[in-house]
Amino acid sequence: MIRAVPVQKLPEGLSFPGDLERKIHYDASRRQLAFEGFMSKATFDRLYRLADDREYRRALEELFQLCTFDDSERADRRPAARFVLVAIGLAFVAALFATALLFFR
Repeated sequence: MIRAVPVQKLPEGLSFPGDLERKIHYDASRRQLAFEGFMSKATFDRLYRLADDREYRRALEELFQLCTFDDSERADRRPAARFVLVAIGLAFVAALFATALLFFR
């Protein structure tokens, strides 16, 4: 998923590292900085150090917050997490029931 945040312009002379060019780009016509997929803290740190520009860094921080969790990955895990929680709950109720049966014999 591609996420984007508004930024008027990039700092003069800023260019993104070659290994990140497919992940991050600036759309000058829309005035947006965009990133595709998950952004790790290490990637954020690399991009942050590229320029000492307040507007760029603010936009990058906002983009990092949006790209820390990829909704498609998180959505895939939700049903499994619910199943685990239900299974734990049922096991707890079964243990309470068994304990009550033994106690009240």
